Amino acid sequence: MAIFGIFYFIKIQFKNGALITEGVVTKNYMHGINKSDFGSTISAEIQFYVGDSLVTMLGPEGQPMDVGLIVPVLYKADNPANAVIYNFDGFWLHGLIWCILPAIFWTAISLSVIKVRQD
Repeated sequence: MAIFGIFYFIKIQFKNGALITEGVVTKNYMHGINKSDFGSTISAEIQFYVGDSLVTMLGPEGQPMDVGLIVPVLYKADNPANAVIYNFDGFWLHGLIWCILPAIFWTAISLSVIKVRQD
């Protein structure tokens, strides 16, 4: 449970100190080992403006988006390149998965040492 609390605290701190703007999906970018069906990942390339500067970022891995789609983007003023898409998939999902996996692992370990009484 502490893992969820720490994750939530970090995300809320980022959100409270961040600015929001709109970004546009410019293309779907394939990256990975060999850019084939095996070992590669697709991410949406998103561009947004911070003042007069154009910033390009990649969206969540494995989630292609329609070109021209307008998405909300959260970024820190001192580091706009470290921006995230402000929706469930882009902001919460990846971290929640990394919180849930250890919880499942430790639950399985805990339950495996409990002896079942057989009558």
